[in-house]
Amino acid sequence: MNRLLEKYWFLVKGIKFILVFFAYGKANCSPADSLKSLNVGILPTAFYSPETRLGFGAFVYAYFNLNKLRLINKKSNAQSYLSYTINKQFSFENDYQLWLSGNKYFLTGSLNYSQFPEYFYGISNNSKEADKIMVSFDIVKLQSKNLLQLKKNLYGGIYFQYQHLYNLDQKLKEPLSAGCKLISGGSGYTSLGIGPILIYDHRDNPLNPAKGSYVETSLQFFDKSLGSQYKFSSFIFDARKYNTLFKKIIWNGNAYIFMNKGEVPFRMLATIGGARFLRGYYKGRFRDNNMFIIQQELRMPVYKWFGMAIFGGIGSVAKELKDFSQNNIHYNYGAGLRFRINKKENANLRLDYGVTKDSQGIYLIFAEAF
Repeated sequence: MNRLLEKYWFLVKGIKFILVFFAYGKANCSPADSLKSLNVGILPTAFYSPETRLGFGAFVYAYFNLNKLRLINKKSNAQSYLSYTINKQFSFENDYQLWLSGNKYFLTGSLNYSQFPEYFYGISNNSKEADKIMVSFDIVKLQSKNLLQLKKNLYGGIYFQYQHLYNLDQKLKEPLSAGCKLISGGSGYTSLGIGPILIYDHRDNPLNPAKGSYVETSLQFFDKSLGSQYKFSSFIFDARKYNTLFKKIIWNGNAYIFMNKGEVPFRMLATIGGARFLRGYYKGRFRDNNMFIIQQELRMPVYKWFGMAIFGGIGSVAKELKDFSQNNIHYNYGAGLRFRINKKENANLRLDYGVTKDSQGIYLIFAEAF
């Protein structure tokens, strides 16, 4: 199957399964007033790629209210994605956002396990397509952000992160170094870090914001005394702004900064690509110590439960901050479809098609990119 046929095969399959999901959700969602407004939907999926061959999976989402004060408590949500291929490759991903006690407590995080191949392009802002190699490994990832309300819309707390990468099928080396020494984590690694996190959340709807703003900043420390193989620190700044134009068009912007200092395992570096950062690039297409991203998106209704979006962004990664001044800037643009799966909560399923100067990507995800 050549790349052009494969691209359109993905697109047709994505639209087909969204329609199946929408029909299933309408028929099977729990009543709005039961189980504190628990709503659950299931989407069967199928996919194909040269590294996985044919694969199957299921996407399950749920949103609900964990407090009786529904008028003031924000809606919690969770989603899981389970996939398996005929090559015996497996992935199980889980994300959650929980609002408790009238928004006084905010718990969010993820727990993921995967045994999947992926391309590794090296560590550089200027890596080439020809540089990629296929690597396979097992990885367990846990992220937990536990926050307490400090004042209205402002939360502070502790950010905990654990990663364990093992069964790497080949050792990853620095090709330009003397003796081709291993890159950090190039034969597997364990990392455990903890640090403070601060979140300002003034969005009207965390699942599909139409107005308000969101700012998150965190600083994590990974140290051998905590059980981490490598000593390093990570700083993240994530700012988002939402506006509604002409009563229907939603404009949202995102600025994202990720900085690392120390010896960072290769898969914990800042990375461009995937469903979140510059859609259209392969996730991990460019990676290094530091990254900046600026993204814009317009979302608009078309007819009843159906809508569309257009988006674009720029970004770069660099080993040192001073390198950004001479780095190439990467960009993306694209369009997507939005399928409202619940009118009351205004929750969307999105199908996005992103384009870059040398690649494309299709993404099927519950909730917006930012």
